[in-house]
Amino acid sequence: MRTRWILTTISLTLIWLLMAATVITFAQEATPTAQESELATGIPSAWITPLEIDFGPVGVGFSSAVHTVTIRNTGTTTLTNFAGGAPFDPQFNASQNCAGGVAPGASCSYFFRFSPMAVGVFTTTSNSSTNAGNFVIALRGQGVGAGLHVTPLSLDFGRVLSGATSATQAATIRNTGATTLTNFAGGAPFDQQFNASQNCAGGVAPGGSCQYFFSFSPKQIGVFSTTSNSSTNAGSFQIALQGEGTLLFAPLFNDKWVTPLELDFGPVGVGFTSPAQTVYITNTGMSLLTSFAGGAPFDPQFKAFQNCAGGVAPGAGCQYTFYFAPNSAGVFTTTSNSSTNAGPFVITLRGQGVGASHSVSPLSLDFGYVPVGNVSPAQVVTITNTSPTTLTNFAGGAPFDTQFNATQNCAGGVPPGDSCRYTFTFQPNALGRFTTISGSNTNGGPIVIQLAGGVAPPTLDMTFEPPLAVVGENVTLRYLLTNTNQSMAATGVAFNNTLPAGVKVASPANAAASSECNAPTLTAAPGSGSVAMTDAAIVAGETCVVTVEVYAESAGNFLNAAAASSVNGGASNAATATLTAQHVLNLPLIVR
Repeated sequence: MRTRWILTTISLTLIWLLMAATVITFAQEATPTAQESELATGIPSAWITPLEIDFGPVGVGFSSAVHTVTIRNTGTTTLTNFAGGAPFDPQFNASQNCAGGVAPGASCSYFFRFSPMAVGVFTTTSNSSTNAGNFVIALRGQGVGAGLHVTPLSLDFGRVLSGATSATQAATIRNTGATTLTNFAGGAPFDQQFNASQNCAGGVAPGGSCQYFFSFSPKQIGVFSTTSNSSTNAGSFQIALQGEGTLLFAPLFNDKWVTPLELDFGPVGVGFTSPAQTVYITNTGMSLLTSFAGGAPFDPQFKAFQNCAGGVAPGAGCQYTFYFAPNSAGVFTTTSNSSTNAGPFVITLRGQGVGASHSVSPLSLDFGYVPVGNVSPAQVVTITNTSPTTLTNFAGGAPFDTQFNATQNCAGGVPPGDSCRYTFTFQPNALGRFTTISGSNTNGGPIVIQLAGGVAPPTLDMTFEPPLAVVGENVTLRYLLTNTNQSMAATGVAFNNTLPAGVKVASPANAAASSECNAPTLTAAPGSGSVAMTDAAIVAGETCVVTVEVYAESAGNFLNAAAASSVNGGASNAATATLTAQHVLNLPLIVR
C-alpha cells in the first residue's frame, strides 16, 4: 500500500492583540483636573548678581570691605528655603538677610568679606539652595603680608676717640606691605663697641616706618666693622657698621668721612621718582677737600646731584643727593664712583621698579530677564590701581555681543590707590540667554569681565514608547521640557505639535502633565493630529513631563518634529522622534 501524502493548504491567521481596540469617531479634549485648570501661580524664581567677586589684595589679619550680592525675587511666590551659602574657605565670611523669605518683586542680599589668615591667592565658592533652585557665587582674594624696606644698609662712623661715642646715625625700616610689620628680633651688633636701639618693637602699620639708631664707642684703636642682623615677619635684614677708634685725633692733611655707603630705594612705581636720599661727605683733613670727579651712577635710572664741586673746607661737609626713577619693572643695583684729592669713595645704590597692577570686581554680572528692546538697570565694575604707578593704556572693553553696552571713566589713567569704573547695561534684541565678555588691556595686564542676560528657553526631548508598534496600537508620546537656568523660572512654556500625517491622538488620549509643569493647559483631541500645551511654568533645574496616547493609521516610519517656547526665554531646540508601525501578519501554514 502506497501511502500518499496529500498537501492541504489551510489559512491560519495569527492575530496580535491590539491595545487600542475601539475606534473613536468623535473629538474629545483632554480635561484637566480642578487643580490643573488653575492658572500657573506660585512659581518661585530668582535673579542673582554679581556671580563672581574678587577682593583683591588684603593684608593678612585684616578684613576687606564688604561686597554685596543681590538676590531678587522674580517669581510669583515667596522666595524661601535658603540653605547653605557659607563659603568653603573660612577666610571668606558671609552673612545674609534672606532667611525670612523674600516677597515677589522684593530683594535681599548676601554680604561677603575676605579676612586672609595667610599669604597667597585663595578661591572658593558660596553654594546656596532655595525653592527657586541653586546658585553659586565664586569668591577670590589675595592675602598679602608685610613688606620690608630698609635704608641705608651701610653706615660709617669715621674716626672716633677711644672712650668717646660718635654721633648717632639712623636706618629707617618701612612697611611696604598690607599687614603689620612685626616680630622684630635681633638687631644688636656683634661687636659691642657699636650700640643699637630701636622704636620698632610695637610693630609698624602698612605704609608706616620705624628707626634703628646706631652709635660707635671704640674701646681701643683700630678699624672695626660688624653687622646688625634682624628678623621680622616680612623677612630679615642686615645693616653693615664700621668705624675707626683712635687715641689721639691727629687729622691727616687730606682726609674725608663718607656715610652712609649703601642706599636702598625700595619699591618705586615705573615712571615715578623716589624720595631723595642723602650721603654726607665731611672734610676730616687739614686742607681743602677738592677735585671731586665722577659720581654719576652707571645706571641712568638712578639720578645724582651734589654740592661739593666748589671744595669743602676742613671740618665742613657737603652732600650727594640720589633719586631712583625706574623706567621698567625689576630690581636694579649700581654704584656711584667718585674721586677726590683725599681719595675715592663708592656708594652702592639699589631699587625696585614696580609696574602697574589692578584689582577688578565684580568679574561676572547677570542682568536676568529684560523685555526685548528694553534697557536693563546699569551694573558697575570697579577697577582699582593696586600699584605705585599709574594704571594706563586702557584699550578694548566693548562687549563682543552688542546687546551689552559699556561705558567707562578710566581712559585718562588711574593714579596709585585710586579707582575707575566700567558701567554695563543689557538691551536684548531677541528672547533667550546671552553670554559674552568685556575684554580690556592695560599696562597692568588684561581685564576680562563675564556678562550674561536673559533666560534660556526650555530644552525639549521627545520619544515614542515603544518606538515600534502595530498599526492601530496605542503608544505613549512623551515630551520632556527642562529648565536649564540656574535659578530663574521658565514662564509661559508652550508647544504646538502637529503630528505626522497618519498619526492620530488615541481615545482616550490620557493626556497628562507632571507636577513640575505647574498646571498647564493641554489640548489633545482624540482622532486629531495635534497635541498642544500652554501656560506651563518650570522652576529652575526641573523637568516638565507631558504624555499623550497616539496611534498610527497605517504602516510606515513616522518622523515627529516639534519645538517649544517660553514667554521669557523664546524658542527651544527642535526635537524629533520616530514611530515605526507595522500591519498584522497573515502567514500561510503548509501541512503535508
